[in-house]
Amino acid sequence: MPTDVERSFTANLQVDGYPINVLGNMTTGPVVLASPHKLPAYGVNGTHTLGMLDALDKDWSHEQELGLISFDKAPQPPTLLLYFRYSQAGYRIYLRSGPHFGKGVFTTADGLVNVQPTKPTYPTQWQLIDAQRDAPFDVYQVSENQCDIRATNPDGHPLEVHGLFPVGGFLACYPAAHSSTLSLIILERGADWLNLG
Repeated sequence: MPTDVERSFTANLQVDGYPINVLGNMTTGPVVLASPHKLPAYGVNGTHTLGMLDALDKDWSHEQELGLISFDKAPQPPTLLLYFRYSQAGYRIYLRSGPHFGKGVFTTADGLVNVQPTKPTYPTQWQLIDAQRDAPFDVYQVSENQCDIRATNPDGHPLEVHGLFPVGGFLACYPAAHSSTLSLIILERGADWLNLG
């Protein structure tokens, strides 16, 4: 029977080939997002929100002129390295690279999926689903280092790639979210837990 450490791993996440990273690391200026689960929507700070960017330069200019985005695209940082720490209750996700190294992945009351310090609380515990088998994800059942996953938080709310049209998307998790599929690229299996909370 594999141990919890042996079931832990490091990986990158992508959406349609675009890497997930912290929006504030990929942009300059204030990152204001529309709250994904309240109508009417209200502006929320998305600087620490996980997301991806896929826009052409002309899309940025047009959306800024319309006032739909509040930020500029910055030079793109290295792909974000994530640590998936396994326990019977699910996976806690920690950052293992970039300026937020050691922080965890949390859901917020606004429905965002943010990175923040792991003290005084632990990161969200995610249930991962192997999208191909539509079954609980088990790194020992995956022979390839790339697979598609879905995820839910402890309340059963699905992880969603919420549109930031037409420049990308951001990760959200709230009761009425639509479950999205993300690509998981496994880099190291049985990764050491380290002291990340």
